[in-house]
Amino acid sequence: MSRKTIISESSPNLNHDEPCCLASIECIILIAMGLEDAYEKALQDMAHLNPRTAAAKSGVRFDNNRFTIPLLNRTFTITHPDLNVAEAGSDTPPPKLVAVLLMHYLLHADGTAVSGMWNTYRQLPGAHLFEQRFTNLVSRPMLQMFGNDAEGFNRAALAIGGKPMDRTGDAAFRLLALPKIPIGCILYLGDSEVSPSINILFDEAAPHYLPTEDLTILGSLLNSALKSYKSIKTERK
Repeated sequence: MSRKTIISESSPNLNHDEPCCLASIECIILIAMGLEDAYEKALQDMAHLNPRTAAAKSGVRFDNNRFTIPLLNRTFTITHPDLNVAEAGSDTPPPKLVAVLLMHYLLHADGTAVSGMWNTYRQLPGAHLFEQRFTNLVSRPMLQMFGNDAEGFNRAALAIGGKPMDRTGDAAFRLLALPKIPIGCILYLGDSEVSPSINILFDEAAPHYLPTEDLTILGSLLNSALKSYKSIKTERK
C-alpha cells in the first residue's frame, strides 16, 4: 500500500511543546454527553449479563465472580454481580468513563474473530457522527506527540506491548488495546515537501466489541499510555 492511498491526519504547524490536553481523560469527560446516564444504563445491563458467556465472547478471564480485563498496559477487574470496577495494583477507583468502556466491551462482545483486516475510523459504522471528535482526541494529539519523533514512538509503543507491523511508513505498530480490539498505528515522518502524518487503524471486527464512539475513547486512552512512555528509556531484553 502506497502512502497516497492511506487516509491520515497531518499538521503543517507541528509543535511538540504544545500540551496534548485533548488526549487526557479529564478533557474527554468534559465533552462526553450523558456520562452518568451511560454509567447507570451499563450497570443495569451488566446485572442481566451471563458472565461466563460474556467472558468467552470477549476473551477475558472470569473466575471467583470477577472479570479480569487487560486494557493496553493496565489491568482492570469488574466483580459480578455487585459490579465493583477497580484497577489492579491501585487503590484509586478508575474514572467512570473507563468503567463504562469496560462494561460496554463485555456487553457488546459477540465473539467475532479478529480478522487481521484493517479499517480507518472513517470506515466504522456511523463514523461521520464522531469523526471530528476522533481527530481532536486521537489523531491530532498523537501526531503532535510523535510527528517528528519516530524514536519516541518506537520506544513508547514497545513499552506498552506493541508489536511491529509489516507496513509502509517510518514506524508501524499493532497494539492490543483490549483482548479482541487491536489498533494499528503507522507513522510517516515529514520532509521538506510533505508534512508528517499518522494513520490509525482498527481491525474490521472492532464494531462487534465496542460502538464507534467508544472506539474514540479507546484511542484517547492509547494516547495517554503512549505519552506516559514517550520520554522514558526502558530496558529491553
